[in-house]
Amino acid sequence: MAECLHFPDEDDPEELPFGAIEEDKDNVTCKAPLSFGYDENFISPVDDDLQCSICFLPLREPVLTRCGHRFCRECLEHHMTRQESLQQVCNCPVDREEIDFHKDIFPDKATARKIHSLVIKCLSAGCEWTGELREKEGHLLTCSFKLISCMNANCEVTTTRKDLDEHMNSVCQWRIVSCEHCSEPHPFCQLQDHADNCKKKPVRECPNGCGELIVAEEIASHVNDECPLTEISCPYAQMGCNTKIQRKEVESHLQSTTTLHLDLTCATLKKTTERLEQTAIQLVQELKAANSTLSSKVYAQDIEISKLRREYTTFVWKVDDFNEVLEDAKTGVSEYVQSVPFYTGKQGYKLRVRIYPDGDQSNRNRYLSVFLVLMEGKFDGILSWPFHQKVTFTLVDQNAIPEWRNNVVASFNTDSSWSFSERPSVGENEEMCGILRFVSHRNLHGRRYIYDDALFLQVNIDPPDPSVDYDADFEYC
Repeated sequence: MAECLHFPDEDDPEELPFGAIEEDKDNVTCKAPLSFGYDENFISPVDDDLQCSICFLPLREPVLTRCGHRFCRECLEHHMTRQESLQQVCNCPVDREEIDFHKDIFPDKATARKIHSLVIKCLSAGCEWTGELREKEGHLLTCSFKLISCMNANCEVTTTRKDLDEHMNSVCQWRIVSCEHCSEPHPFCQLQDHADNCKKKPVRECPNGCGELIVAEEIASHVNDECPLTEISCPYAQMGCNTKIQRKEVESHLQSTTTLHLDLTCATLKKTTERLEQTAIQLVQELKAANSTLSSKVYAQDIEISKLRREYTTFVWKVDDFNEVLEDAKTGVSEYVQSVPFYTGKQGYKLRVRIYPDGDQSNRNRYLSVFLVLMEGKFDGILSWPFHQKVTFTLVDQNAIPEWRNNVVASFNTDSSWSFSERPSVGENEEMCGILRFVSHRNLHGRRYIYDDALFLQVNIDPPDPSVDYDADFEYC
């Protein structure tokens, strides 16, 4: 509702108040009201002050204007809406005094209680009920004479509540009944059409004339599977017998053609055996060819896997001028030397190896220490973290005869809880992991671990191995 609504101008014959009298030269007419008030059969006359000044019926949801006039709420709203559409000032329909919808109109609850207390008689034909208006809705829920629409689908009939059950179950043309042949539910008015075409409606005899009484939906089954007069193929048709006979004559045909059927069966069996032998030979040849192709593919895959495995797991570092490196470590010029970075495969982890030739702080002048450093790599986003792998350090004995070599080998599994194993954020992790006492200086010079002033250290990175035991001769960190 807008803030200001307008009422019709009584001076304009086209804008008279709702329900007002309109005059012309020949006659007087009254515009029909919409009747928002109570149109009931009241036992006693209703006082004028309880009637709407617009629809002239007892007030429904009465409201009171500032100027003292009563209206049905919907009647007044209807008029004010009409005035708003005509862009006129909001006026009381009785005295045309200007009113504000939000300030000058009030619910009249006292009048509403009076009207609800008025006694009415039920409008349903034949019903003698009387009671207060407020009791009407409760009465209509049980009124035996109230008109009720039939609840059967498609039925548009209305009848009294007391006759509804009989109508729906016995009279209604749209009541649901079952076909006596197939028991399917159908509306009564359509039952005959269904019955005329029902597939289970009895028929008198078989189409072949065998005299059997059958229902329509079973005719095809009877003719194909049971009727003794149906012409069928000989049971030995697959063996080559092309005779067509009635079903009832099958036994006599089989007895009279036993020799023929036996000969046909033997010939067919021989042909089948020959075909099976040829098929078996062909299958064996195809299987050999497939097996050869598969073996070639497996061999090629094994080679590729071995190649990838070698590429993934092994990094060999040659440390040149090792004696100078060792001397720098002992004099404090440089405590360690480190390898170039390497990856554990094409898209693997990025690492580097660091050697302390004179050992770490607790093993000075006695041992060579080796460590692994985890670096930030370009494939870190697709790798699994923390870093959890098996690490193997191998100091290669450079003896010219491989069988006489005695490499120094130490392995360990990295631990997911170590700070070393965390994904590097920038550059490389500060924490390292490795072996403090990898090889003593005495053993380092006791064999050909250093040859032509060069040392070879091999690093293998493999999946973690729970069976790895820590060697007591090494000190790990």
